[in-house]
Amino acid sequence: MALSGTMGARHIAYIAVFSVVAGIIFTVTSHVLVALVAPFGHLGIAAIYGFWFVGGTLVGYIVRRPGAAFLGETLGAIVELLMLSQYSWMLFYYGPAQGAMSELAFALRRYRNWGYGTMALAGALPVLAAYPWDCLVSPFYPACRDPGYPLELHLAIIATMVASGITVAGLLVKYVVDRARLAGAL
Repeated sequence: MALSGTMGARHIAYIAVFSVVAGIIFTVTSHVLVALVAPFGHLGIAAIYGFWFVGGTLVGYIVRRPGAAFLGETLGAIVELLMLSQYSWMLFYYGPAQGAMSELAFALRRYRNWGYGTMALAGALPVLAAYPWDCLVSPFYPACRDPGYPLELHLAIIATMVASGITVAGLLVKYVVDRARLAGAL
């Protein structure tokens, strides 16, 4: 799909459909995967965080138009909210902020380079929006602010979130979408 700068009906349909897919992935992550890793604390959650970044990378990579990653993550967060997410009002921040970070990665490459490096960057950058919010606002990690995590734990969580974002939202999304395109499914 070549970049022409405008979105047609097909692009809007892809955004809608794959944003719903992302919202379902977010919901499954919120209800199922979190329960499996919650005993490991914030570091355990960091290990699966990349699943919450797929809205931006999946939609951005499939549609390849300015704004698609932002819309994919934002609309996916709304779908998760409608599916009764435990993160409720916080999704009004997470979706747009994380989507903007994936969008930034694609914009830095001028919506022309869709290689693994670009996808890895698009999967990693949302950590810049997610982690500070987790620590400063989220009611799920009060120990992050009071008494505060030691520096080593902050660094471990950030590194784990980045690795998860790169692996799941970046590399895995690219691999799956490329295979779907080769199979003629997209």
